[in-house]
Amino acid sequence: MPKSLFYSFALILITSTITFFICYKMMPASTVYVDSEKLFTEFKMTKELKKAGEHQLQLKTAKLDSLQLQVRMTQDEKTRALIMQEFIKQQQEIDAFQQEFTALNSKNIWARIATYSADYAEAKGYDFILNSNNNQTVLAGSKKKDITGQLLNYINKKYEGFQ
Repeated sequence: MPKSLFYSFALILITSTITFFICYKMMPASTVYVDSEKLFTEFKMTKELKKAGEHQLQLKTAKLDSLQLQVRMTQDEKTRALIMQEFIKQQQEIDAFQQEFTALNSKNIWARIATYSADYAEAKGYDFILNSNNNQTVLAGSKKKDITGQLLNYINKKYEGFQ
């Protein structure tokens, strides 16, 4: 094999390797992660539903406060006992409301986040978006692979109808 052919072959091999390496480094990472706790709490849908729930809770609590005042002001033990029973019933209803509201809305919020995240992953060419939070699904990760801010921005825009 002549030397010039060997050098040409080596040059092509080196050029191809360098080109592949550069292209590989420029391709977006196929696996990234997000801080799911931050994603959930800073999602605009979460904030809106939390605000609506707090408003409903304030209305229910006002009634409870009124009953508590009646208990303090009532002298008759029999009437006080009836008011106290109503107070306990209202408190239980508030507790049940909070649990149901939280469970239902958390489910709906996560469903929306999952849909938007799938759209985002497809648009960015990601194979996986992993969860990283206090449960430590990701034990360690490069900050370059943390896309929490970008995904949060995307899902908030999508929720508002801008994406």
